[in-house]
This record gives sequence, structure tokens and C-alpha cells, in this order.
Amino acid sequence: MDPVRTLDTGIASGLVTVLVDELGGGSSSIQTPAADFEAAERGVAIGRRFIPWHRVRRYEWDLPPKEFGEELRVSASVRLVVDDANGAPEEHVVSADGFEASAFADAAEDIVDTVSGTVMVRRIGIPWHHVREYERIPADATPDAYAPERPDA
Repeated sequence: MDPVRTLDTGIASGLVTVLVDELGGGSSSIQTPAADFEAAERGVAIGRRFIPWHRVRRYEWDLPPKEFGEELRVSASVRLVVDDANGAPEEHVVSADGFEASAFADAAEDIVDTVSGTVMVRRIGIPWHHVREYERIPADATPDAYAPERPDA
């Protein structure tokens, strides 16, 4: 069975993409079936290969798209700022229900396709040394109320 291609993300459902920092600079990307991947306290296992967190920049995979209903859930969210592949800040806003602070930052980002009426969930795991900050945002907060002045932006 072929993996289902997602919207325009370039990531196939059922495949985990791991971005790894290489020795001497640069990075590489490893794709593996989700069944051969495991995130653990000290790093990620890809089949029999283990890569420690200090070399992992991030991993992500898309869950199969599903239809969404008309009701839109209003819930708390988390603003997560991480280093991208070039070390620049990259911001994700995810549902608080989809964020977990454990041995690594684990977030579920919803990607909505209004044309087809589907929503896809992208799971993103980021080692703490690539997380710049995260902020919990109450459901009733207005965008201006939680946007602090950023002297480094």
C-alpha cells in the first residue's frame, strides 16, 4: 500500500522525517516508516540505528487527513518558537491539547484544507536545545494581549 501524499507538505503519511545535524556542519534528512521509529529519553531510534538528541534537529510526520465538522473548537493554545534548519526562529501555534513537554517538545499542528474540507495533523518532535521558548495562551486571550515586545526579533 502506497503512502498517501499530504496537501503540499512533501511529507507522506506513515513516514517519519528526521532532520539530523551532521558532524562538521550541515544536515541530512532520514525518512523511515512510522513503525520503525521511536522517540525516547536520550534520542530517536530508527530501526536498529540510534541518534542522540544533540544531533536531532526535529522529526515530523503527518497523520492521514480526516474530515472536519462545522464546529470550531476554541481552546487554549501554545506558541512554540524553535530554531529552523538555519538557526533562525520559526514559530508554531498549536492547540494546548496537542502540546507535551517531556524529554523533548512534542506538538500536534493542525493543517486545514478548506477546499477539500479536511484537516491533517502533523506531529512535530523537537529536542529542547532547539526550542527557544514556548508560551501557553489562554483560550480567551486576544492576539495583542499575548504578543510581548521582542527585542531580538
